[in-house]
Amino acid sequence: MIALALPALQDLTLAGLAHAVIGVTLSLHVLLNKHRPVSAVLWLASLWTFPFLGAFVYLCFGVDQVERGAAARAACRRILDELGLPPGSDPVATLVPETSIPDGRGVEILGATNHGRRTLSRMGGNRVALLVDGDEFYPALHDAIAAARDSIHLQSFIIARDATGRELVEHLAARARDGVIVRLLYDRFGSTYAHYSTTFRPARKAGVKVASISHASPLRGRFQVNLRNHRKVAVIDGRIGFTGGINVGDLNLSARANGEPIRDYHLLVSGPAVSELQLQFVADWSFASGEAPSELVLARYFPAQERSGDALVNIVQGGPYSGGQALTDLLFAAIGAASTALRVVTPYFVPNEPILQAIRAAALRGVDTRLVVPQHSNHWYVDYASRSLYTALLESGVRIFERRPPFSHAKALVVDESYAVLGSPNLDYRSLHLNFETAVEVAEPAFLARLNEQIASELAHSVEVSLDAHRARSMTRRLAENFCYLFQPLL
Repeated sequence: MIALALPALQDLTLAGLAHAVIGVTLSLHVLLNKHRPVSAVLWLASLWTFPFLGAFVYLCFGVDQVERGAAARAACRRILDELGLPPGSDPVATLVPETSIPDGRGVEILGATNHGRRTLSRMGGNRVALLVDGDEFYPALHDAIAAARDSIHLQSFIIARDATGRELVEHLAARARDGVIVRLLYDRFGSTYAHYSTTFRPARKAGVKVASISHASPLRGRFQVNLRNHRKVAVIDGRIGFTGGINVGDLNLSARANGEPIRDYHLLVSGPAVSELQLQFVADWSFASGEAPSELVLARYFPAQERSGDALVNIVQGGPYSGGQALTDLLFAAIGAASTALRVVTPYFVPNEPILQAIRAAALRGVDTRLVVPQHSNHWYVDYASRSLYTALLESGVRIFERRPPFSHAKALVVDESYAVLGSPNLDYRSLHLNFETAVEVAEPAFLARLNEQIASELAHSVEVSLDAHRARSMTRRLAENFCYLFQPLL
C-alpha cells in the first residue's frame, strides 16, 4: 500500500495530499472488507490509478457492507427483550404444552439449517398459506387491511404508479382516516416513478406515515447506490403477516396484464412468526424515518401471539452487514441437507460460488435436482449470465427447466419435498450480498404438499434444456453469455 501511495505523496500539492489520504483510507477499507483477492486487487488498482474518480466509484459501488440497518435492528431487539415482548414469548412456551416438536424430514432439515442459532421450540404454532400471483395476494391483503383495528405496517420494493398502486395507497389512506395507525415504507429505487409523482400524496394527507429507503444520500454521507431494500412485508395489528416476492403493480393481476400476470409467490402467516416480521419492519422503519426504536417497540405492535397452526416457521433477515452471510449460510445448509430431491425456482440465477457448487454437489451425490428459471426474464443480460453456468450444472446432473411466458418471478427452494425456503431473495449475487431481504423457512406437511403441487405445475409449463442443445449454441452466443457473467457482482 505504501508503494502505491508514493506517486501521490511525491506531489505535495493539496490535491496530491488529499489523493494520498483518501487512497490510504479506502485501501484500508478494501483490505478489511474485501475477501475475494481478485475484487480486492481490482479496487486497489482503481483507487490509485484514477485519483478521486476511483474513490467516488468505490464509495458508490464498492462499499457493500453497512451497519445502519443492523444497528436499528439490534436496538429494537434489545428493547423487545427488556420489555418482555411479545408476552409469552419464552422459548419453551412458544409451543402449546401438550404439543411436542413434530417429527419428520422437514423438521430434521430445519434443525440442521439452524444448528447453534435458533431452537425449534421458538418456531412452532404458526399457520402458513401459499398465495400465487397478485390474483390471490391482493384480495387477501385488502381484506386484512379492511379488518385492521389498530395498526397497518406495509413495505414493498416496488409500488407502481398505476391503478393497483393507487388502489393500495387509497385504501391505506381510508383506514388512516378511520383512526388506524398506518405506516407505508418503500424502496426509492424500486418505486422511482411513484416516488417522483403524486402517488403517495393522498396517503400523507390522510395521516399515513410514509417513508422511503435510500442508501444513496450524499448529504447524509451515504453513497451506496448499489444497495436496495428488496423486502415485501405487511403486518396487520401485529397478528397477521404477509411476505414473499410479489410487488405492487398492474403486471401482477390477470385483469390488468391481459390474462398473463407475472407468476410469483407470497405467504400469509399467522402465529408467533409474525412478531419477527414486525421486528424487521420496525427496524427498517426506524432507519428510514428516523423514528426512535423506543416509539416503535410497543405492546400494541407486539401483542401476545396465540397458536394458529402446526407449521414451524423461521424468519431469516439478509442484508449487507459486516459478516452478513445469513442467506448464503441458510441456502448452503439446506441444499447440503438434501438426500432425495431438490427443487430450485428463481427468476434470476446468478448465484455466488458456494451456492453454485452446493447445487452441483447435490446432483453429483444422486439427489434429483431440478432448477426452474424463466425462459425470458425482464433483464436479458441476466438471462445471458445465467446460461453461462448451464454447462457445469448439466454435466453434474442438474436438470434445468425454462418456464414458458409469462415471466416467472417466483422464488422457492424445496428440499426432500418436506422443507422450503421462500420469500424475497433471488438466487443472484445482489440478493445474497447487496439487498436487504426476508427469507422464510417452513416445515409443515400440508403447506409443502401445496407448494410441491405448484412447482410441479411450473415444471409442466417449462421446456427442459438438454446438454447437447446447450453445447451447440454459437460462439457469439457463448461470448455474450460469458461477457454478461463478468458483471455478476452487480446483477
